[in-house]
Parts: sequence; C-alpha cells; structure tokens
Amino acid sequence: IEEGMLPFVTGLLAKKAAAPPPVPAAIKKLYSEDSVRAFAALAKISFCGPLPGIYAAVAETCTDNEGVVSDCTGAQFKVMPGFVRTIDDSDLGIPDSIFGIIAKIEPTSETSDIKSGAIISIRGSVDNNGNSIRDKETTLVDGLEGCKGCKVHQGYHESYNKFEASLQMQLEGIGCQPGACTIYVTGHGSGASVASLVAWELSEVGYTIGTSYIFAPPKMGDSTFSEKMNKKFAATGSDHGVIFSVSHGKDSLVRWPFDANFASWGIQAYYADDSATKATQICYSGSSDCSVWQYTKEELSSVDTCDCPVAPDHGFCNFIGFEAQCYGGWSHNTVSDFKKMYPELWNESAGVQQPDDMAAANWYPAEGDGEQAKALAKSNNDAAAAQSTMKSGAKTTPAPAMSTNSVDNAAKQASSQVAAEYYNLNTLKAFAALAKLSYCGASSGVVKAIQATCSTNQGLCADAGFGVVPNTVVSQGVEYESQLTQPYYMAETLYFFTALIRRTNSTYAAAPYFMPSEACVLVFRGTNNLQNTDMNKDVTMVPLNDPDCKGCEASNGTLNAWIEALEAPVMAALKTSGCSPTAAKETSQNVFIAGHSMGGTMATLAMYMLRKKGFNVQLSWSMEGGRPGNMALMSYLNNKAFPQRKVPFWQTTHLNDMIPRTGESALSQNSSKLFGRDEYEVHFNNSDATKHVLCTDDDEASSRCGIYQ
Repeated sequence: IEEGMLPFVTGLLAKKAAAPPPVPAAIKKLYSEDSVRAFAALAKISFCGPLPGIYAAVAETCTDNEGVVSDCTGAQFKVMPGFVRTIDDSDLGIPDSIFGIIAKIEPTSETSDIKSGAIISIRGSVDNNGNSIRDKETTLVDGLEGCKGCKVHQGYHESYNKFEASLQMQLEGIGCQPGACTIYVTGHGSGASVASLVAWELSEVGYTIGTSYIFAPPKMGDSTFSEKMNKKFAATGSDHGVIFSVSHGKDSLVRWPFDANFASWGIQAYYADDSATKATQICYSGSSDCSVWQYTKEELSSVDTCDCPVAPDHGFCNFIGFEAQCYGGWSHNTVSDFKKMYPELWNESAGVQQPDDMAAANWYPAEGDGEQAKALAKSNNDAAAAQSTMKSGAKTTPAPAMSTNSVDNAAKQASSQVAAEYYNLNTLKAFAALAKLSYCGASSGVVKAIQATCSTNQGLCADAGFGVVPNTVVSQGVEYESQLTQPYYMAETLYFFTALIRRTNSTYAAAPYFMPSEACVLVFRGTNNLQNTDMNKDVTMVPLNDPDCKGCEASNGTLNAWIEALEAPVMAALKTSGCSPTAAKETSQNVFIAGHSMGGTMATLAMYMLRKKGFNVQLSWSMEGGRPGNMALMSYLNNKAFPQRKVPFWQTTHLNDMIPRTGESALSQNSSKLFGRDEYEVHFNNSDATKHVLCTDDDEASSRCGIYQ
C-alpha cells in the first residue's frame, strides 16, 4: 500500500489490512466499455475551451446524425441540442483558466444505464501558468461541504470555489434540480480531480450522482476524504453511482502528489497499454497489485498521462481536426469519417492548430521528482569511473611505455568525453534562437515571437525537449545611463526577458539534455547602443569581497549595470515568470541564463549573482560573449560554483571572433586588465553547425583550442 494510503472499501476502514478484498462483482458489472468511451470523448472535447464550435461539438459528440454514429450511441444516451452550457472563468489573472461543459442528457433506450440528467465535464490543466500554480498548491486545506475532518488539495479546491456559483446557475438554467436530475461527472487530469469535488459538493445539496468515469486523476485529499469518498462513490448500498478512475500504463499523475499525507480513493479501471480493448484490471486504488501501484515510483512516467486507449485518437493531448471540432462544431467521429471518405480534401496541417495554452498539458508536477538529479548522478559516476580507469591504467603501464604527455593527453581525452555528454546542437539552437529574439527589444510582438519559437509541440525548443509556458513571458527594457546614447537617444539601453519553461517529457532529463522538469530562462540582449559600447570599455576590476570566491573581481562597467539597473527588475521578472530563489511548491528555483556578445558577458556575471541569491543555475550559454571578471572569478565559475555537473556552462565561439577574447586575459604578456578565461567552449571553425570542437582544457595557460588557437 502506498505511503499515506489507507483504502476504505465497502464502507469499512481496513487500517491493518495488507490489501483490500477484491472489488465486488456487483460493482464490476457497472463498468461499461461503451460508457467509458463516451465519457472520454466528452472529457476530451472540453479542451476546445470557449471557442465558437464548442456547443455544437458537444451536442454532435452525443447525437447520431445521418451516416455518423456518435460516441455515445453504444452507451445509449444523447445530449439534448440547445441544452449545452459552459463554465468559463479567469484564475490568477489569466483568462479562461477554468473551463467546463454542462450538458443535459437523456437515455436513448429503456435498457440504458444513463438516466435523465446532466453531465459535467471539467477541463484539465492546460499549458498556462494559472493552471500550473493551482496544480502545485498541494497544501491540504479544510472547507469541503459536509465532510467533517476532510482535507483536500488547496489548488483544486480554490479552482472549484471560483466556479461553484456559476455551476449552480447553469444547472438551474437547463432545468436540472436536486432530486429530479441525475448528475454525471468526467474530466481528465486535474479536471478529473476537480470533477470528484463537484460530485461530492452536489451530492451534499441533494443531487444524485450517477455512475461516472474520470481519467488520470491526481490524488485529491487526505485519508479522511478518501474514506468518505469511498463510502459514497465506491461501495455497494450507496445512494449514488460508482465513480470509476481510469488509468493507463505507468502514468505518474495518478500517484501524485507523492506526499504521505495524500491518500488515493475509488475504484481503478486500468488499461495496461494502448492496445487494450477492455480494462485489464478493476481494482481498489492504492492496492499494491492494482493499476500503476504495481510499479515503483522510479518506473512511473508522465508520458502515459496523455495516452489512453478509450479516448478519441487514443489520447487527450492530441487533437485531430481541432479546427473542424472546436470552430466548426464537428464531432470526433464526423472528422474521422470525413477523412476516410475524402482523403484528398483533408489537410490537417493547413487548418488552425490548437494553441499551446488551450492544449492538455503534457507536463505535470509528478515530472519533478528527481529525473534530472538521477541523470546527473549517473553522469558523475560514469565520469569518476572513467577517470579511475585512466589513472589505474597509467599506474600499471611501465614508465617508458607511457610518457607524461601521454598521461596528460589521456586525461584531456577523458575530460572531453565527459564534456560531450553535456552538449547537443538542438539545445544550442534553441537558446541561440532565444538570444537572437532579445534583439527585438521591448517591441510589441516579442512576447508572441518568444512563445511561437518555444512551442512545446514543434520548433527549435521542442526539438530540445522544452517549451515556454504561455502567459509567463516578461519582456523588460531598462533605462540606464541613457544620456550616453546621444545623439541617437535611446531610453531603454538594456534589455532582457524571462519566461517559465517546461520539459516535454522525462526523456530529456537524461544526457545530453539534462533538462529539469521546470525552470525559468533569463536572456540578455547584446550590445545595441552607445551606452553599451562605453560600458564594455569600462574594464577596471572591482573586488567582489566574497569569502567564498577569494580574490574575485568583476569588470566595473558590467558590475555597475547589474547592481544599479538590472538586479531588481531581473528578480521581479523571475518571480512573475514563476521562479524564486527559495524553495516553494508553487515556484521553481531553476534558471537557465543566456545571451549573445555583451548579453553573454552579463549572462556569465548573472550566473554568479543568481547562484549567490539561492537560484539553481542550470547549464547555461554565453554565445560569443566576453569575460565579466578576473582569473579568480572565472576559475570559480568554471570549477567551484556548480559542482552538481561536470560542465558549469558553455561559451560558444566562431572563427576569428574577437569578442570572447576582449579584453586581454591575464595570460597575455602585455595585459594589465587581467581577465580570466572560459574553460568550456563550443567552437565552430566554419559555418557548418554540425562540425564543432569541444574545448575543456583545465590548464588555461596552455590552451590552444578553439578561439585560443
């Protein structure tokens, strides 16, 4: 039994049972493969959101038309046209964050299990920051009507409170009154959990809840809540129908939150894989041999959250015919039939595509449990083993056979092999694209450009395994020494942007990506005006007075710009995007930093500054940037600041580019400026991006690699 899970079955609190008894045959008989597919279709169509076709699409999903069999035909019920309503509310300042469907339904046969009433479909989390914050608000709180001692997920409870009054009004509007109207609920992901709250609350005001199906619901509350939900919606002899929770594969969301204070409830209908045509198991949630509980937490994945063999097109996250359904009001079956009959007329890519902030989120907080940490630990262990093997070989080889140079070369080769695990061209292209967009400045289109470049579904960032969360981009111009731009006056001499990004799946946690589940990006613009040029020339070294970074000094121009102009707005922007230097459930401590030219110089200094404030600085990119400080500072950044990975950050360089070597380093015979060097360099000798050299020399003085050749 999972931590914190005390299954309550058939009204009995089995505190000491090793496992609950089998699900009674009477309950298993209630499960209908036809009904689960109908409910899945209505759960999925909610991801249209408040688009013009939603009303017709809901009605057509459950109404037979000439030549088209509806998704609800087998379940023997239909939606009454003209009696479809929606719930559409903003949350945390983001429009349409809460969305749901209410439809009046009627049985189409005397043998139907569905009674006259209404079905409520609550949309699950979409890719916006409002839903993200609600997902992560996992504090257990009181306040559930008629559930004494119950504690529930704070974020989902607050979401329900936002639309409770609207829900009651819409039910009355379609003539659905307590005692005379049976309520059915459905939803996917967080929508499934909120739907279970809807069922509880409506049952408390006199509605009867009919046998329903929810899909991949996260845990909703504590053991008291679990006990009472089971007595009401998972037991024989109840006045209400059973609410079946449908799960699939190794879905991590069903077991999330992994907090011992949360408990699972209900009856699982489990489908082992995409090819399953009927439920593999019907069992009690939390049983060690039931559904996803038969796997260790490490074996779970969010990849299976989207997929489901009973959903249209076998999934909730992929919409075939989004424009036809959500704008045109077609059902999934109508789209499928049209594609078969007129393949020459169907062009999916030519139609309106589903926006990222309306699609079912393919990331969940369950992704955040250690995938990147495991990948980094494996890389570090492999590197240690390789170095140990190399040293062992050197000790056992006779001295004449292995010269000092041979040992040095072997060490460099081992170091280069380790560094190669941290580089891939897709990631560089993604961050280079973001760095280039910074030259748009605070223009009106830059936010949309960033979002379009970093879609989770396609493009450069998707190829690198991440995407920007809609509504999290902060574009910020900063006034600083603006008078120096005369005669070409520019008020906002500095520019940066921040955004929240998410890994698309756990595959990208491993080498060579090492993507965390969630992070912010911070991107600085490069030299753009006369103030920037003067700032770059102010290379007097200023002590940082940091006992952890002994002897560290930074370039006066770059340092002053950070302290006087950038630090406060950068911190505020990161907070707005969803990142904080202190650990919290609703925010991330992870931050990637990037920039080109002067932006790369500032990015390198920001790595030091934000790490000191408590951020977990990720594998970042200075693209043809300068060095912000002396040998001590650069050595600290390269060798001490980021011990969790073998490559602290990458400097990218190109043939004959002088900026990464301006001003002269302490290793130059004529230098009085004493700049340090970047030790980890991706160098391109020509314009073929597939041909690169990784420079990882620890001995800066002897380096002849890359830009130092």
